[in-house]
Amino acid sequence: MRFQNADPTSFERRRKKKRNHQQHPHQHQDQDDEAASTTSSGTLQIIEFTPESSTTASTSSSSPASSRQPSRQSTPATSIATNTSTSTQVSVALPVLKSLRQHWTAESIPLVLGFYQSLDFLPGLFRGAGQDHCLVLTGQVFTRAYMINRFRPRADYRELSIVLGHALAAVQEAIRSPKTYTSDSTIVAVWLLGNYELMIGGLERRSFITEKERGSSPEVPWHIHGQGLLSLMRARGDRQLYTRHGRQIFWVMHNMIQVQLTIANTPCPPDFERWLDIIEATLQPNEGLLLQTGRYLSAACSLLSTLIPITISGDASRARAAYPALIAESDRADLAMAEWMRVAPEFQIEPGPVWGYFWNSWRSARIKVHHMIILISNLVEYGEPPLVPEDCDAECGGCPLLHPEVLRARREFCMGIIATAGRDVAEGIPRSLGGKMPDLDPDLPSAYFDAVRLIWPLSHLYVIPTTPRHLRIMAREALLRIAKEKGILTALKPRAGGMMFPEAALRGIPVDNLEEDVENGGGLVKFAPKVEAQD
Repeated sequence: MRFQNADPTSFERRRKKKRNHQQHPHQHQDQDDEAASTTSSGTLQIIEFTPESSTTASTSSSSPASSRQPSRQSTPATSIATNTSTSTQVSVALPVLKSLRQHWTAESIPLVLGFYQSLDFLPGLFRGAGQDHCLVLTGQVFTRAYMINRFRPRADYRELSIVLGHALAAVQEAIRSPKTYTSDSTIVAVWLLGNYELMIGGLERRSFITEKERGSSPEVPWHIHGQGLLSLMRARGDRQLYTRHGRQIFWVMHNMIQVQLTIANTPCPPDFERWLDIIEATLQPNEGLLLQTGRYLSAACSLLSTLIPITISGDASRARAAYPALIAESDRADLAMAEWMRVAPEFQIEPGPVWGYFWNSWRSARIKVHHMIILISNLVEYGEPPLVPEDCDAECGGCPLLHPEVLRARREFCMGIIATAGRDVAEGIPRSLGGKMPDLDPDLPSAYFDAVRLIWPLSHLYVIPTTPRHLRIMAREALLRIAKEKGILTALKPRAGGMMFPEAALRGIPVDNLEEDVENGGGLVKFAPKVEAQD
């Protein structure tokens, strides 16, 4: 990653130099030539790690190796600002020092390339795109937010907001154009805007809201971009599933939308079922987990869209009428996944960032569904009007599933599922975030994006009170470290407590002070402000 310092002072100095150069071009020619051969005090020194770097030594910008061109496949560089009046000692594997004089936006795009095999369509999309292309502009917004969050330099947020405004305008223009609105570049540009919102914390606490409440509150940008992705996927139609890159792009967008729908407790659109049927009929190697996770999340969204409104209403009669069908739907989803895990060879594949993420997507949705089943079973047993023997007597037209002993057994069953799924999520927390799982260098960009992938499962682990307390504490600490050390502000959004359900639904649910612990003793550092687009 190559990056030039771009704080307000350097921008002002650059503008003055440009004005003076325009007024006295011949006078400054000699100084410019001299500056081109030396390192100026305003130039950022770049350390590039290459496979040939194998010894520890002191380096300088005059190193013979400094003429070597950077490789996209090499480990992304660590940037170190230097002063030309002093020498810099670097006690690491011998790096290559470079001096850059063009603006850093010219070098920002390679940051998003090459981390995961599932995103290998990105380099081809960026190749040949002009500087005013919507994909390039959204890539610049994305990488600026990454640099601000990751390294917290002195940043010109006004400039960032202007670039964001240009990116949004370019995306809108691409969507309005009949030639580009269904292109791969356009939908990926919208996806990058969604990821930008994730990095700057553009989310809200929406895990336990009803459709009525959702309709009365303004949509946050992340959800708006998700709606845009869905519209573009519909415009692209079934044909997107019959090319390799189209299929890869589909899975990326489909999962992001499903996560949003699971958070918002909204059923998946009918298009998803049709697209998953097409994928199942033309299944490619290693798509089994993606397909089964997609089907489970669709079932979870359907369940949550019914479970949460009924439970919040506190209407026990309504809960008892709906309970048998909800239990049957939940069991079908669990059994389908369990059967696939039993017979599918994909279940035996070694863990990796993409595979781990999809497993955690399934675990997160499962935790939320079974938590809500616990709450509605409480409402069935303890809500008003009271449960009577006839309600669970089949001979009297009742349902045996409503018997108190059966309800208690169901709650214990759900608690076991939540504990198991929560333990599996917690085991995936890397050591750099306070967990036990081995990880790579926490300073690598890939580690940064692995942390992004953990936010959703850790959020469910933390906010849901039926999760074992020690796992909730682990999740909370990991989220705080993601926010503090990685600078990903969205990790600060989840809070314990959530929606206040009726007292009958919360019967036996542990009450703790995890929320108070964060608010009173968190000691969070001050983060960057939210940046709005400007013209």
